[in-house]
Amino acid sequence: MRGQIDINAGYVADEIAQLIKAGVLRTGTKLPTQAELADQYKVNRHVIRKALDILGGRGLVASRQGSGVYVSGKLVDYFVRHRTRYNDNVKALAQTSRIEILDIHSRKVSAELAQKLTIPSHARVYDLHILRFSGVDPLCLANHYFSAEKYPSLPEIFAQSTGISDLITRLGVTDFSRSDTAISARMPTRKEASLLRIAFDTPIVELEGRNVDAKGQPIEISKSVWPASRIRVCV
Repeated sequence: MRGQIDINAGYVADEIAQLIKAGVLRTGTKLPTQAELADQYKVNRHVIRKALDILGGRGLVASRQGSGVYVSGKLVDYFVRHRTRYNDNVKALAQTSRIEILDIHSRKVSAELAQKLTIPSHARVYDLHILRFSGVDPLCLANHYFSAEKYPSLPEIFAQSTGISDLITRLGVTDFSRSDTAISARMPTRKEASLLRIAFDTPIVELEGRNVDAKGQPIEISKSVWPASRIRVCV
């Protein structure tokens, strides 16, 4: 009996794994209940529990107590260094990355941002709201803030850029580094959960960083949120 359960569980696990690989079941998708899966594959729930254990061992799904079992994405080891670059951190995923521009607008700076960017309290900043993808899956939601007075042509330059690092270079900053990074965790807003395609009860990791030029002058403040299941911050 045990041998047959293992055989059937291996078959079910392989079937679900193929759906994940094909993108039918995408990162963050909640799997059907054990009862529903048992009915779908015409097996008992012991087989389904074993199949889910197999998938969990492969890093393809993760159980969330009181919520269910969800498809897991590949984990990003995000290294916070003196020169932190997004592409360097995610290239290990071996997938195509892209940026979706959600919004670019100019607004009055907040007191907090003015202090961090060392600009006057009455100044304006450009707020770049972007969604980063790894393959077909949303990976990171971010806001990037730049002084509008210092970089007045930023929107036009960003339209020609391949990313934030390339944008900073095109703005005339030949060398820049990360001066400080803050790390925290919280639950997502409904909008964040929707954009990242995660369940509302999925914790997220929030990173806030500041890039400075060779003279130590602030260039940009970034605030990004990641599904906690997708990122491991290494400091």
